[in-house]
Amino acid sequence: MPIVERRQGEEREEEDEFLREDSDPLAERFACATKFLERNTNAFEQPHLLQFYGLYKQATVGPCNTTKPGIFNLQARAKWTAWHELGQLDSRTAMMRYEQLLNDLHPSWRPDGGDVQPATSNGWVSVSVPKRTDDDAGPSDDRLLACIKVGNADGVREALAELDSAHRLNQLDDSGLAIIHWAADRGNAPILQSVLQTAGIDVNLRDSEGQTALHYASSCGYVDCIELLLAHHADRTVVDGNGETCVDVAFNETVKGLLLS
Repeated sequence: MPIVERRQGEEREEEDEFLREDSDPLAERFACATKFLERNTNAFEQPHLLQFYGLYKQATVGPCNTTKPGIFNLQARAKWTAWHELGQLDSRTAMMRYEQLLNDLHPSWRPDGGDVQPATSNGWVSVSVPKRTDDDAGPSDDRLLACIKVGNADGVREALAELDSAHRLNQLDDSGLAIIHWAADRGNAPILQSVLQTAGIDVNLRDSEGQTALHYASSCGYVDCIELLLAHHADRTVVDGNGETCVDVAFNETVKGLLLS
């Protein structure tokens, strides 16, 4: 089931009201972008759909204002995380990043064929990769997480090389996840491979709810990531806080068959 679903009823009315109130060129382009995505969700991968969902909610509602869904509702948890991690990002910047992301992934989406100019406010040159400066803010582990979230493989490799201890690599953050969980959750196999090749990484590290990276990859159906984790001896028998293994939370029968082979 795709992450971005067709909005109906009350949510559609709230969107229309929001767009009427903010009738300006940016809001109008944002409206066109959301409608294009709504009609073409099959053209995008799940990690990107999650990014679009988070930016849409941030633009139309504001910072995440709901509680984290329960562990059994994996899709809702993924969508909540995508929204929650945007923090206090303002509405207009969220609309701008939404438009930029669509332009990066599907440049021909604009009906008039026009170009989207890259944003330069807040140090961003594209939705995916923040502009690097000589005094790049934050320690290397903060930059590592940021690069994982946006799919910046080169940035991930650089940040991994700068980490000063395996302890920080395997440390759970405020969301209850470690680097390996974020990498598996994003479904980016090259990034996950870089993480797995780093000395001291715990391939079977559990998050705050007892789930391993293999649970994440399995529940999302990321076959490439599952194969990587198994090649690095991920334990298929680890049970989470609800007593479930990676097989129990498998995305579909194909994933379950891979885990049982």
